[in-house]
Amino acid sequence: MKKEVFLQQLALLLLVSVPSACSSSEAGQEAFAPAAPDYSDKSMWYEGGRDSADCAVDVFYIAPTCVWDWTDGSGTAYHYMNVEDSAQRAAVASSDLLACRLFGENCRFLAPYYRQITMDSWFEPADEIERRYRLAHADVVSAFRYYMEHRNAGRPFILAGHSQGAKAVVELLKHTLTAGQRERMVAAYVFGFSVSEAELSAYPALRPATGADDTGVVICYNSVSHVGAESPLFAGNALCINPLNWRTDATYAPPSANLGSVFFDSEGRADTLRHTVGARIDSATSTLIVDGLDDDDYFIPSIARLFPKGNYHVQEINLYFLNLQANLRRRIEAFGGAAR
Repeated sequence: MKKEVFLQQLALLLLVSVPSACSSSEAGQEAFAPAAPDYSDKSMWYEGGRDSADCAVDVFYIAPTCVWDWTDGSGTAYHYMNVEDSAQRAAVASSDLLACRLFGENCRFLAPYYRQITMDSWFEPADEIERRYRLAHADVVSAFRYYMEHRNAGRPFILAGHSQGAKAVVELLKHTLTAGQRERMVAAYVFGFSVSEAELSAYPALRPATGADDTGVVICYNSVSHVGAESPLFAGNALCINPLNWRTDATYAPPSANLGSVFFDSEGRADTLRHTVGARIDSATSTLIVDGLDDDDYFIPSIARLFPKGNYHVQEINLYFLNLQANLRRRIEAFGGAAR
């Protein structure tokens, strides 16, 4: 079932969506951008997990890149998700569902739909990626501020994101969170992105996790099967913790330390693989080196320029799912909340 489940997930993750109608661009913003979300509209949020009255902590989650460039009926090309389009929302919702399964047993889960930049955008030069990303991040900031003003009510919270969503978490920590908000942040889970030495030096809010139960910290890692499969997007990364043993040195965590890799099929049914994946940190590249998998089973040719064979970027949550879930509970308890 493993490979079948993975391929079903992948079909959703890399869905090419073509909306039925175009959206006009907004004054002062990127040309040919869909209309900005209104976060007072509940349809602009993916929500799940426990009820706020029944748990101590919220999760504010930002989804990874799930759509490619698309064109409207007139042939105009767009480099951003259209949050009103049902097919594109379905592609993003599959990633939100995975994260909701991870966090939702212990937390209230909220994830805004945002005008994420497309997969094609990541093949552009770095300055063009950043130029396009500014609009996407403006949505994330707007959603976070709405959440804080109207939904948070002073509760402890977790920031989390995968890939583009992880970049958004890093940028929120660098530029948006207030000192008071940082005091209520249990942790920030940055799945599959990079943090440089320069950023660590310049932004004290980017405090690396050093163990399994420190709080107010950033948990970050990138998984590959061998040195050389690292993504060029993450060159210069300086942050890595091993989610199987919660160490930041090169100590190997054998497959027996893996509580379970979990994959979900299109109907939400779980396939759990126990004691399959081991991992160690390569100190020279701050990358997580994994074993126990067949690289061919997880290779995605359409994104090979960014994630070559042996790169497990798409599976950063799945491979350590039960370890991450246990760690979430431990950090909540260490913060002073009740993980129920």
